[in-house]
Amino acid sequence: MSSNELERLARIRMQVTKETLEAAMAALQGHPVDPEPDSDDGRQRTPEPEADERPDDEIPPPPRLRLLP
Repeated sequence: MSSNELERLARIRMQVTKETLEAAMAALQGHPVDPEPDSDDGRQRTPEPEADERPDDEIPPPPRLRLLP
């Protein structure tokens, strides 16, 4: 892959992940990248739990269907 194409993809990745150009280029080249802190408060965001990892009381009940006559 040419360096121009790699930089173009890195710039697209920057828009999605909010990474720096250097971090995006390193990730696309397969180098390990240290995660950057969020710009909001400097802390890492914790990922949302998957549906099967949530406690039962956090899972909303399915919508009720109304039968029409």
